[in-house]
Amino acid sequence: MNKKGFTLIELLVVVLIIGILAAVALPQYFKAVEKSRATEALSVMGSVAAAMERARLVSSTNVYPTTLSTLDIEFSDVSGSPVTGSSWNTNNFLISVAGTDTASGVVTASRTGSSGYTLARYYYTGKVTCNDGGTTAGASVSGICASLGLPTASN
Repeated sequence: MNKKGFTLIELLVVVLIIGILAAVALPQYFKAVEKSRATEALSVMGSVAAAMERARLVSSTNVYPTTLSTLDIEFSDVSGSPVTGSSWNTNNFLISVAGTDTASGVVTASRTGSSGYTLARYYYTGKVTCNDGGTTAGASVSGICASLGLPTASN
């Protein structure tokens, strides 16, 4: 007899191999997605810091503004309306500005949702720090600072 097809054991082995590959690949995928989100936040923070520095340089008082509406760039929140206060929500981060002098002027991006990491960029020096921990959709992001090559800040 010439029977064509796969046996149940062969199909189970293939399903097992696919399951193992998925178990290995899925956490790496979540880390890559989180790293791209953090990189996006770093880009926005760089734009804010540069705009804050420009605003301080043209100011007669030599201080940073406390609201985003005075900057030469405009930001929109999740709903699409312009940001006028000192903080706004993006899809993934709460971004806020604080400080009026060159030592304390900082823009921070705190990951919204179940994550627990915060990125901070100082206007004047451009120094970026990271405070990580927590989980996103069940995937640990505690190594996000190291994967971005950023120094970890202490609370």
